[in-house]
Amino acid sequence: MPDDDEDQPFVQRIGPIDVDWARSIGFYGGLAVAVAVEMIVPELALFIALVPLLKLLKRKRASIVEKFGAAVLEGAAKPLGGDAEEAVRPAWQDDEKDAKANGQAKAG
Repeated sequence: MPDDDEDQPFVQRIGPIDVDWARSIGFYGGLAVAVAVEMIVPELALFIALVPLLKLLKRKRASIVEKFGAAVLEGAAKPLGGDAEEAVRPAWQDDEKDAKANGQAKAG
């Protein structure tokens, strides 16, 4: 789940992913508005919209082909803010963060 307690009510776990509904609506809604007012072309909006979903390919149990593809797409997304926190993210990433935080708290 998200790091900030204030975002907690807007995040829902659906199967193996966490969806931050507020950020997702803002992200995809903003893209839709940008296309509607012709600020960006639909093809660019589609690429931008797919970046968060394609980053889901980057997971521990992925094949080498999937990992390579995810790395290439991540590199292509860098100019578009590819390092920003995802609105749709694998749930296990948050579980791993929690486990690491608990492990560090116990060790200290």
